[in-house]
Amino acid sequence: MKYLIFIFLLASFLQGATSIKRDVIIKAHISNGDNKYISSKKIKLSKQLYTTPSVKLKINKELLKRRKFYLHIICDVDDLSFSNTTYSSNFDSLMVPLDENSPEELLFKFKYKEPKNLNFRVFVLNEFERQYIIQNQGLIYGIAYGVMFCAFLYNFVIFIYTRQRSFLYYSLMQLSLMVILLFITILDTQTFTTTSQQIFIDFLETFCVLLTILFSKEILNTKKSMPFIDKILSFLVYINIVDLIFIFIFNQSLLYEYLPRTLVLSLLVLSGVIALFKGQKSAIFYFFGWVVLFISLLIAEHELLEIDDTYIIHIGFPLESLILSFALGYKLKQTVDEKEQKEKILVHQSKLASMGEMINNIAHQWRQPLTHLSFINMDLQMAQEQDELSKQYLKDKLDESNNQIEFMSNTIDDFKNFYEPVKEKEFFYASSAIKKALDIIKPTLDFLSIEVELNIQEDKKIRAYENEYSQVILNLLTNAKDAIVQNKIESGEIQIDILVSNKKSIVSICDNAGGIKEEIIEKIFDPYFTTKDKSSGIGLYMSKIIIHSHFKGDLKVINLSKGACFTVEV
Repeated sequence: MKYLIFIFLLASFLQGATSIKRDVIIKAHISNGDNKYISSKKIKLSKQLYTTPSVKLKINKELLKRRKFYLHIICDVDDLSFSNTTYSSNFDSLMVPLDENSPEELLFKFKYKEPKNLNFRVFVLNEFERQYIIQNQGLIYGIAYGVMFCAFLYNFVIFIYTRQRSFLYYSLMQLSLMVILLFITILDTQTFTTTSQQIFIDFLETFCVLLTILFSKEILNTKKSMPFIDKILSFLVYINIVDLIFIFIFNQSLLYEYLPRTLVLSLLVLSGVIALFKGQKSAIFYFFGWVVLFISLLIAEHELLEIDDTYIIHIGFPLESLILSFALGYKLKQTVDEKEQKEKILVHQSKLASMGEMINNIAHQWRQPLTHLSFINMDLQMAQEQDELSKQYLKDKLDESNNQIEFMSNTIDDFKNFYEPVKEKEFFYASSAIKKALDIIKPTLDFLSIEVELNIQEDKKIRAYENEYSQVILNLLTNAKDAIVQNKIESGEIQIDILVSNKKSIVSICDNAGGIKEEIIEKIFDPYFTTKDKSSGIGLYMSKIIIHSHFKGDLKVINLSKGACFTVEV
């Protein structure tokens, strides 16, 4: 609430500082050389052609007793034939000082070589504007356009990378604002505005407001965090779209003919305040950004300060660009942090899944030796009961038992080496890594009567992390095994083909489990997607990440006549 009070107090203060520059020129009359002067308000200048036009400006002398002003006149300087006041000139404008000694009526006569529209645009400047702003106008405009173009380019590139709509809306908004400023600067040099120019500027301004609302909805997530505000903003989106259509029908914006744009911005400022109270930290940048834009437009629309509105928005708009870029930067940081946190969770879950798979494979590896040890114990017990337990018999059985225990111990070492991370890259053959994976899962496949066929057409050395490659292969073999079991295939088969194509190692792992449904085949590499009852759904996702990140390769899948076929290309 304190922020809203601050805004209203500031607006009240600015309202009290209303510029008196608008009262410097009381009347403006135009003649076509016949000394019949007509009020400029009664002439449609776009329809009139002049050869010897004269412009008469009536000055408020009372104001000049206390202050000094300047008239900055955009005109055809070379065609000026007479003036009753002193002035300085450059190639396209005049600078006329106004003080208590100036004439009450200023007269400017022109003589054109051929009939044309009058070119005469007047700006009233104070001493500060003449001394500091006009002299540095090009620098101010250049900085403004540079900041806004950088904001557009920066956020558009981020959108291409992240595909987050808030960055798209904001980048297009900045581009629209920059074009609006450029166009306003051009219009300031013209005496009148054509219909096509009016349509263009109204369309751009309404389109910019539309993008601003869409950006606000997206960055504040109003649909979830502020449903009521979201409904209001959605309504504004619809009426702005309708207004864009009406602009081409009525040649102007009907909506903002009666509705101040500052009213829309005040609602966006309110949204930022509510978001702050709801704990959205990035909303602080959003709030101050819209406050700057709101104040800039308020000053420009109501001429609250004695600085031309063109200069105000050339300062306010790029300042808003910088502030909201911080908001988007903070949002991007939050997105990256969330992504890293999710990846950590995925890696942890992947490790747990691998551990579960490892324990399951160890169980299959140990099942036969444990059964063998059980038989040895039974034999020893029966030999003792029948008094046939000789030293040689006992020695043979102990040797046999020790062989089984050694096998089980070696199995633990094999699994330890298989899952142990390798920090340095090494050269290895794809067939070697595949055989490692087969050694781990072979007992399980034998137990389930699943046949494995390994065909090596051509092999090549790969420089990377062999254990990671083997774990990817093991995951693909496990998925093939699970699909065969899940679909109750009586004679399960897995075929592994190794070949080299275009100097790349190609490994295909195909099964006869019937394939993957077409409606889900594009989703199987997504995190947490699974068709199994007891699965985390991260195995294929992590496998694809490993092949992409560590091997700069690709992991793909297609359906063949008998089943699915995964291809690892590195």
